[in-house]
Amino acid sequence: MFRYFGPPGTGKTTTLLNHVEQLLSEGTSPNQIGYFAFTRKAAHEARDRAVARFNLNPDKDFVFFRTLHSLAFQLLGISGAEVLKETHLKEFSAIVGINLTESLTAVEDEGFLTFRSNHPIMRAIDLARTTEHGPGWAYNQVALDITSFHFKHIFSEYEKFKKQYGLRDFTDMLVGLSENEELIPKLKVVFLDEAQDLTPLQWKIAQHLNNRSDRMFVAGDDDQGIFGWSGADITKFINLPGSSEVLTQSYRIPISVWNIADKVSGRIRKRQKKEWSPRPAQGSTQSVHDHYAIDFTGEWLILAQANYMLNEIGSYLKTSGYFFERFNSPSLSKKVRSAISSWTHLTSGQNREISLSEAQNLYSHISSEDGRLQRGAKSLLKSANDQDVFTLGLLREHFGLEATGTWTKVLDRIKPEDRAYASTLLNKGVNLHAPPKIKLSTIHGAKGGEADNVFLMLDLSGKALEEMAKNPDDGYRVLYTGVTRTKENLVLKMPEDWQRGWRI
Repeated sequence: MFRYFGPPGTGKTTTLLNHVEQLLSEGTSPNQIGYFAFTRKAAHEARDRAVARFNLNPDKDFVFFRTLHSLAFQLLGISGAEVLKETHLKEFSAIVGINLTESLTAVEDEGFLTFRSNHPIMRAIDLARTTEHGPGWAYNQVALDITSFHFKHIFSEYEKFKKQYGLRDFTDMLVGLSENEELIPKLKVVFLDEAQDLTPLQWKIAQHLNNRSDRMFVAGDDDQGIFGWSGADITKFINLPGSSEVLTQSYRIPISVWNIADKVSGRIRKRQKKEWSPRPAQGSTQSVHDHYAIDFTGEWLILAQANYMLNEIGSYLKTSGYFFERFNSPSLSKKVRSAISSWTHLTSGQNREISLSEAQNLYSHISSEDGRLQRGAKSLLKSANDQDVFTLGLLREHFGLEATGTWTKVLDRIKPEDRAYASTLLNKGVNLHAPPKIKLSTIHGAKGGEADNVFLMLDLSGKALEEMAKNPDDGYRVLYTGVTRTKENLVLKMPEDWQRGWRI
């Protein structure tokens, strides 16, 4: 395997994509190239770029541009019916007498939809398998409220449950492929991105891919390897035999931010040494003790080590009239924004139209009181056709609409706090249908992201402090990843307690 070590903004993915384009321009069949990434979006970025340049068919010509899970699903011949669903997790929860479905993440990939439970017990079960260390080891890595014996019993029952019903979960797909190297296609060249995040199980598949291909390129940055808690093995990437190259020029990080990043990475003991340069712009860094004096106009990424740390600043942004998103959820719901938009659109000119779904959403925010809607008006909409469109006149004549006035008067079922917030945003000229320019996230959730401005909290949770004491490298990798999300300006919010935070 040939490794590319790519510090932040040095173009790891672009380097791999350039290789892909070079191979295609030399006449290599796209179906002799494998490109694997952690998300379907990342895998398709390479595919779509090649499709645009070489006029190829994205479905027929790029069979092996996908995630490793999708590859396993395809090569093992798994059907959608075999994939673990939410109903199965509920059934298993009933068997063991513990609700394991309180926090589920839907995972959709090419050909399947499955669900992963974020319950600590299920995370420990997953960790036992992705690291191949087994349940005894995993029990000691995750804080559980049950005994080791009880956990091992649940682990065993889970395996029996899946076997009984012929089910495979997200990790089972990788286990199956790792045990069947002969199913791996023989490819000319294979590319693998974000290699620092591979678990031992994924490295096993990576080795199979390497064995079955003429050449393999892997790219990553061990200094940004922040998923050790989920089983990622950074040392595998660092210690791979073979040649390597460090990408030395960052196109993101300005000089002032680079100075801090370099200081932080210097504290990581087990790492690949990398000499790299910032882009020729000064940028800015500053330290603050709170967020109240910061002007959050423009593009911002607001980062914290733990999710709960974002609560206070989230409340502040809302009361201050900023539009933002937190874990991909905008600060004003889509339904409220759609209702306001629909009414504004209908009343802004003659014969303006909205769709049936927009009309139904609009009606759901109007009460049947004080001359707003006739009784039964909402039922009338249910009889309409999905392809129908509605003008203000049509809604008044045939669908029981009586309300007049501005949206603040008509949409009386919007909560008062949302009404006040939406009014503030609109008065400030905010486009409620454009993606928010301010994003709140944990550092782990922002992996791969970037923004002109970054506000980074240096506070650490109790659990993170414990982990930092045991393994400082992982803690500094998280800090390094947070610092290097910025393209221009970095604001460091000092910890509430210096004993419970990072020091720069």
